[in-house]
Amino acid sequence: MKYKFIVFIALLLQLSQTYAQQTQKGLLWEISGNGLSQPSYVFGTIHMICPDKFFVPKGTEEKLKVAQQIFLEIDMDDPQMMMKTQKLMMSSDGKKLKDIMNEVDYKVFSEYFKKNVGMDVTMFGPAKPMLYMSIAMMKSTGCPMPKSYEEYFVKEAKTEKKEVLGLETIEDQMAVMDKAPIEQQVSWLMEIVNESEKGNETYNQMIDLYIKQDVEALTKMISKKMVGMKGMEEELLDKRNQNWIPVIEQNIKQKSTFFAVGAGHLGGEKGVLKLLKQKGYTLKSLE
Repeated sequence: MKYKFIVFIALLLQLSQTYAQQTQKGLLWEISGNGLSQPSYVFGTIHMICPDKFFVPKGTEEKLKVAQQIFLEIDMDDPQMMMKTQKLMMSSDGKKLKDIMNEVDYKVFSEYFKKNVGMDVTMFGPAKPMLYMSIAMMKSTGCPMPKSYEEYFVKEAKTEKKEVLGLETIEDQMAVMDKAPIEQQVSWLMEIVNESEKGNETYNQMIDLYIKQDVEALTKMISKKMVGMKGMEEELLDKRNQNWIPVIEQNIKQKSTFFAVGAGHLGGEKGVLKLLKQKGYTLKSLE
């Protein structure tokens, strides 16, 4: 549960040099060229997926063994991670959900949360809207205990006795969410309620694209249909992608590194793959 709770924050979120590259698919990509003495790898994850659909593309385990270190979006084997997350999920002013929502919306969301999650919103005290979103959207997977690729990579790193590092901190991730006015955060909660059926359909479509390893189509879909997070595409995807590139470059010049980030960060004109190509690296799909 620890990993499944953390990875959502995260959530939670085109043209290439040739047409062939534009249409190429794959979750696992090799980074080479531009003076690198050894290749590194980047893998697109999906933060929540039902166990029966969880899969690891061919060659992934081999590249994990070759790489000398592993980067996730955040350092998820940090023993302080859960404590930090819980603290950051609480409102600094002590306001509870009923204090930031009008009476009608509070009643509607409370009933939705109770019915679909099986918990009373009052259990969480002065929690930020993001906590309720993360819990509610975990239920959209349609299975009681969704799996996490981040959890898988942490376990593999421990097996291989390799260090897990983060492209950013949990504080960085939460700061992105805190940029949204509280009124907008409340509107996201009501969006989840109002588009619950649509949200489930969108999630299933995302899973289908993920299984097909179509990162370009997946990136487009995430950008256009961010149920519960509309208006945050640039902050959640584009700016974070830009921030990660210097960290990626610094590390691939020193060691063969395996990066695992949300697949929605890979595709598109402002995605990690395109940004690395612009820096002069060769990106090759290992599908």
